[in-house]
Amino acid sequence: MATYSELQPGNFYLVKGDADTDIEMISVLALTDKCILLRSFGQVEEDFWKLRTDTIFEVIEELDYDSAAAILSLYEEEEEEEVEEGVEEDWEEEDD
Repeated sequence: MATYSELQPGNFYLVKGDADTDIEMISVLALTDKCILLRSFGQVEEDFWKLRTDTIFEVIEELDYDSAAAILSLYEEEEEEEVEEGVEEDWEEEDD
């Protein structure tokens, strides 16, 4: 099994932290001597710390910046659609 110490700052990875978790896209934000700060991307971005010695069940793939940006743009499109729908609902409520 891989450990978080094998991940490099600025890179994006598809990983399964444990055998029973979903695949998530993460990137390394910062390193200390013993810990690593990660960002998980998905419907909600979340920053979290791990020990560099903690194991990762599976590093599925390392992504280049362009591939990660293309995936993240899908979430941005969803957010824009939700905002537009909310604005339309607000206008409908004012008309009533």
